[in-house]
Amino acid sequence: NPPAKPIHHVWRRLKAQKVLRLHDIENEKMLADHIAGLALAHKESDAAVLIFARTINLVRDVSKQLTNAKKGGAPTVKAQLLTGTMRGYERERLIASDPVFARFMPASDRSSRVTPAEGAVFLVCTSAGEVGVNLCGDHMVCDLSTFDSMAQRFGRVNRFGDHAESRIDVVYARDITDTKSKAKKRIPELDARRRRTLDLLEQLNHDASPLALEKLDISDRVAAFAPEPPIMPAT
Repeated sequence: NPPAKPIHHVWRRLKAQKVLRLHDIENEKMLADHIAGLALAHKESDAAVLIFARTINLVRDVSKQLTNAKKGGAPTVKAQLLTGTMRGYERERLIASDPVFARFMPASDRSSRVTPAEGAVFLVCTSAGEVGVNLCGDHMVCDLSTFDSMAQRFGRVNRFGDHAESRIDVVYARDITDTKSKAKKRIPELDARRRRTLDLLEQLNHDASPLALEKLDISDRVAAFAPEPPIMPAT
């Protein structure tokens, strides 16, 4: 330290510290409150905090709470959104000119015309932030998705292994894991995959590094991936 050989960089990425904490709540109506609250726990730090949610409505609710003084936020909180509903032009403007977004990019990818924002910053994303952008946050708060999605999210935290105290908080509704209450009901396939994902996350023993994810049984990982969508035949 600092790394001197290519293998050192690889090792730092594989072993990057990402402390995983799981938080169960009564129902999904409380997700926005808990996600925003856990994110705002970092507001007095100098951290770049990623927030992921599965729906655009949840992303918007969390974003509002970050600047709502009644919810523990403040109008001065530096927050930005990244969603799939944004046009390519808007996404390019974020990358090229937004001071908050610049904090989540490696120095080599930042525009020389942008001065990154100081203090705690928040980037609230849908799955649009999971792939296609070289994001890197110091901490992350998110809801529970399928394993392929969660692995992508985890990969955006402490990406280069140079942060000693990165934390990942995952919030999920308790009824996802309550098999008794749904014993006589048909469980949607997506919820079943999310439940399998939760089982895998519990096996990690708070270690969400890439090396820890790789040690999970591969067949169990694949079984927790999002179900393939129906594809209509086209000619």
